[in-house]
Amino acid sequence: MSDQDVLGNNRTASEQRLVEAYDVLKALHEDADLSPTAKAGVAEAVSSLWQVLNNLALTDDRPAV
Repeated sequence: MSDQDVLGNNRTASEQRLVEAYDVLKALHEDADLSPTAKAGVAEAVSSLWQVLNNLALTDDRPAV
């Protein structure tokens, strides 16, 4: 994982933690053991956090949820 945002700026420690949280949520969304309601909640969280990352130019990834 890069320590830079999509503009080439170094991420702060807080920004890096946001990206790590996003990655954890994306992985959790793929967990086959989640109930449908849990999966829906995680999908909402992934989408919401992606909005933050996108607005801060921290990732060019777009979640498939």
